[in-house]
Amino acid sequence: MMEWDLIADVGGTNMRLAVAKDGGIKEQHTFDTAGELHLTEAIRTFVAKVGSSPRFVEVAAAGVIQNGYVTLTNAQQGFSETDLIVAAGARKARILNDFEAAAWSLVTAEPDDLTLVQGALPAPLQQPPLPTPPRLIIGPGTGLGVGTLAWAAEQPEVLQGEGGHVRVAPHTMEEVPIFQKLAELWPETQMDTGTCLSLEAEAIVSGTGMPYLMKALELLDGQQPSNMSARDIFDVARNEGNDLAVRAVDIFCHHLGAVAGDLALYISAYGGVFLTGGVLLKNEWIFQRPAFLKAFNQGGRHTKFRVNIPIYLYRNNNFGLQGAINAMTYDPSME
Repeated sequence: MMEWDLIADVGGTNMRLAVAKDGGIKEQHTFDTAGELHLTEAIRTFVAKVGSSPRFVEVAAAGVIQNGYVTLTNAQQGFSETDLIVAAGARKARILNDFEAAAWSLVTAEPDDLTLVQGALPAPLQQPPLPTPPRLIIGPGTGLGVGTLAWAAEQPEVLQGEGGHVRVAPHTMEEVPIFQKLAELWPETQMDTGTCLSLEAEAIVSGTGMPYLMKALELLDGQQPSNMSARDIFDVARNEGNDLAVRAVDIFCHHLGAVAGDLALYISAYGGVFLTGGVLLKNEWIFQRPAFLKAFNQGGRHTKFRVNIPIYLYRNNNFGLQGAINAMTYDPSME
């Protein structure tokens, strides 16, 4: 029977399962995360289709992992590494945070995967990949994912974290009532109770947060909420058919730029900031507007450092799956 590994990328909207063999992605299938189908059932279906059990299972999941168990942040399901072993009939399983896997994918990121936003494109990879300065990946999707790739003893290492839940706050007086209204509409994202105006970054910089932001702007303008989806908001803003949608996108871009710039400065990400996720890759036009770069490069006494950090749009649609493969490649326990 064929020897293979099962890799998966499980987000708040979709779960993608694939065969990993010889360092590549061979066969892939997508299931709906938001429905009643649990990942373990999807795994059983997928394994039955392949016709044999995998050696290992490596799952990138959008949630906080504790003791080999994850509860998805933006979907109503959770699972353990033991659950994965039983469902797949595998020898071993491991759960990675989704943007831990995304950061692992940067080990093999090539210039052809990238569109330049600021700076210069990196040189093509050499085999094996040579050490680079730290790299940051950040991607608004259903939530806001953040991951970091660094090198230690000439080996790539990825730092886990939940950068999408750092705090954002009003950057102008005009934003104060917007943040107040957002806190009313989505109180779970408020960093403190009472008069605190700080929110989780995901409250604005995500596909889930954008409809809340648009609703806040509409209510403050005395309008009935349109209940537009994030996709609708970006589409309407692109055509400049709604001033509030344009404003929502500019607020989104500002806070994405500010968070990305702050995190890039923290880790000295001179290996590049990689922007990804469905929201950005479907709306590249937003980078023609000034809000993102202006916020990214505003660093007070450290502005001169921020403007020298390369920024790219990262076009690898399989970054979660590729990251799972790369993580297994550099983990001797998965041999």
